[in-house]
Amino acid sequence: MNNSDFEKNTVSAEKQVDAFRLVRITEKENAALKVMFVGNSITIHGVKEEIGWNRECGMAASCLEKDYVHQTVRMLEEKYGPVGYCVVHAADWERQFYNPDVLDLFKEAKGFDADVLVVRIGENSDTEKVKTVDYAPCFEKMIDYFRNDHCKTFVTSLFWRYDPFDVPIEAVAKKRGFVFIPIDDLGEKAECKALGEFWHGGVAKHPNDYGMKCIAERIARAVEGELK
Repeated sequence: MNNSDFEKNTVSAEKQVDAFRLVRITEKENAALKVMFVGNSITIHGVKEEIGWNRECGMAASCLEKDYVHQTVRMLEEKYGPVGYCVVHAADWERQFYNPDVLDLFKEAKGFDADVLVVRIGENSDTEKVKTVDYAPCFEKMIDYFRNDHCKTFVTSLFWRYDPFDVPIEAVAKKRGFVFIPIDDLGEKAECKALGEFWHGGVAKHPNDYGMKCIAERIARAVEGELK
C-alpha cells in the first residue's frame, strides 16, 4: 500500500544542493572503512529559506550530526574505528532516471573506492515517466555506476512507500544479491517525522532526529551483519 505522504511531499526535487557540490567526500586518516551514501533530500539538502529550511543536512534533522548519514557513520565508527565517507546527492538522477547521461554529473564519486555502498533514494523519481519506462534496469545501472568490484551494497526502500518505485527497487536488490533494508514502515509513524517542527508541510513529512536514528540503526546493523 502506498504512503499518502509520497504525494504530499511538496519539497522540489530541483536545486536541493549547490550544483557544484553533488559529491562530498570526507576522508579520515587511517580509515578502517569507506562508505558511500547515494540519496536525495533525506541524505542532504542545502539551505532553502523560502520553504523554511535553514540547515545543510539531511532533511529534517535538527543538525548535520543528527541526520542518518552522520548517525550511521558514528555507529560504524564505534565498532570499526575511523570511517571515511562520500555523500552523493542524486536527485538529478531521480528526475531523469531514464537518461543514462545524467550519471556523468556524479563522476567525482567514481574514485572514492568505497568498501560499503548505501543507496537510499527514489522519492523524487518521475512518476509520469515510470508509466512508460521500466524503472528496474535504470535503477540497476545507477547502482553499477557507483559500485566497484569489492564493495558491499545496501539498498533501502523509500521512506514513503510508493509501489511503482519500491517494487522494482526491491526486485533489483534481490536479483543482484544486494542487502535490502526496508524503512517504509518508519514513514508511516508520526514520531519518525518532523510534524509540527516546520510550517512547510513537505519539509515536516521528512524524518526528524528520531526517524533519522531509526534509519541509521537499520543501515548500521545491516552493514555489521555483512562485515562479520
